[in-house]
Formats: sequence, structure tokens, C-alpha cells
Amino acid sequence: MVIVGLLAATDSLGRHFAPGDAGVSVRAFSTVTLTTMLAFSTLIYFAFRNRFNPAAHKRFILIATIAILDAAFVRWPVPAQWWGLRAASFLCTIPLLLSIMSYDYWSRGKVHRATIWASVFVVVLQQLRDPIGHSAPWQAFALWVQIHARSLHI
Repeated sequence: MVIVGLLAATDSLGRHFAPGDAGVSVRAFSTVTLTTMLAFSTLIYFAFRNRFNPAAHKRFILIATIAILDAAFVRWPVPAQWWGLRAASFLCTIPLLLSIMSYDYWSRGKVHRATIWASVFVVVLQQLRDPIGHSAPWQAFALWVQIHARSLHI
């Protein structure tokens, strides 16, 4: 999953080569795929580490799955100008995470520690990817990747 996701992000940068201001949004969007792969791989790692703790393992796996669903949420046919990555995060991802927290509270009397930390990790990464993507260091790195990925396609 992670390897194919990284290859897809690199391929997307190479195929959507756009110099100048138009290229800024293409290079900034690459943070979405990369942060999603970072969140997924990190949560799967912690799930693997907690494979003998069923409660934590289940929660890490479930939240890792929720972390990669933003691409599916954005593709929903919502006929509204405001629908996009940020809206999908607030209206789809966060309610799913809150429902896991509600279930924890209902079943255990408190929210499981794995649920709290994994949810915070996913939400923080989702909110930081836009500012990171438009930063000058990221744009320079993404342009470098874009040029080298484009040279592989020719």
C-alpha cells in the first residue's frame, strides 16, 4: 500500500508537470498523498507492535483505514463549491473518529489511549498538509521530484 502510494504520488507529479504558478497547486497537492501514506504506515506499524493487545490493535487498524479514506470522500458527487479535501476531513473523517471515541466511552467508560493518539495524529496531519504543501521548502523539494520523475517518463 505504502510503496504503491508513493509511486503514485511521484508519477502524478511527473505527469502533471506545470511550470510557474499553475505548478504550485500540483506540487502542493502531493503532500496529500505523502501525508496519507505517512499516517497509514505509522498507524499500521503501531498496530503491528500491538498485535498482542487486541483492543489497541483493532483501533490502530481501523483509524489507519479511516486515514486513507479521504480520497474516497472527496470523490463523492457533492454538487457544492465548498466540497474538497478540507470539507471531507471535517464532515467525514472527524465524525468517524468521534464515533470510535463514543463507542470507547460507551463500552469502556473512557476513551482508549490508542484511539486518542491515533485520532489526534490523523487530524493534525490532515490539517498541516496544506500549509506544508504551499511552503517554499516543500515547493523546492516537489519541483526537484517533479523534474526527476518527468525525466523518467521520457
